Amino acid sequence: MKLLPEETKLFYELMWHLQRYVNERLKIVTTCGSLDEYSVLPVEEKLKVRDAVYVNPGLMDEYISANPDQLNAEKLAIIKEWKGFIKDDFYIERHLKKYTIFIGDTNVYGVLGLLEGLDQIFPKGYLPVYIKTVLLPFKGKIIYDGMMKNYNIHFGGGITRDLNETYRRAKQNEKIICSLDKVGPEQSSKEKQKVVKQIDWSKELEQLTIVSRKIKAGSGQPVLHGPIFNLVRNSIDLANKAVLNLPDDVEKELRKVKRAVNKIEDILYRSED
Repeated sequence: MKLLPEETKLFYELMWHLQRYVNERLKIVTTCGSLDEYSVLPVEEKLKVRDAVYVNPGLMDEYISANPDQLNAEKLAIIKEWKGFIKDDFYIERHLKKYTIFIGDTNVYGVLGLLEGLDQIFPKGYLPVYIKTVLLPFKGKIIYDGMMKNYNIHFGGGITRDLNETYRRAKQNEKIICSLDKVGPEQSSKEKQKVVKQIDWSKELEQLTIVSRKIKAGSGQPVLHGPIFNLVRNSIDLANKAVLNLPDDVEKELRKVKRAVNKIEDILYRSED
């Protein structure tokens, strides 16, 4: 869940070129001149320059136009995309194989690490954590800009459950943002055409619910009918909760389905003995 080494190297090369230019324009740190000198500045000095970049995003355009470091078109295009940065406070909710989940306001982002995976910086046992950082687009992915502030806050079960629900709802509705190129008012018409309208199955499920309530096991019927009919009803209830987008209720109904399946298996296995 981090960039490839060559991608990380490219990121820092471009970011330090940009920051060095901004530093020269605004005279923030006067003790460095070359890129090599800037790259080894203490973090607190770089932090001042980094913050100035986001306060003055027009300097990105100025840098691209002047191109003082003679970068090629591909590298300039990467810097231009950084104008879509998101500077905010975020919760780091969990680590997945592809990325780490950041939650900011109502949006859920899939973010990659740089030199090391974010799971190495914030092990699973410490999550969730609350941080301040800047998210950037990079070659169709989302990264953070290499600097973050970690708020030393302990979260109770309520906030943890809320964050978990926010993540699960975004996952279920395919709303996890994995590229900043595809969000915001500048989304292309071609991308908008990819949005598929969801089918409303609520009426059909309502009819199935009515029918399923009429199916009951009675005396004289095989013992297997009871748990199987329960499985049918529970499965329909599970589908209803999923359509209504109620993650917590989906988990409850899923447990009922599993209990019904276990009951059926117990009866079948006993009959084989």
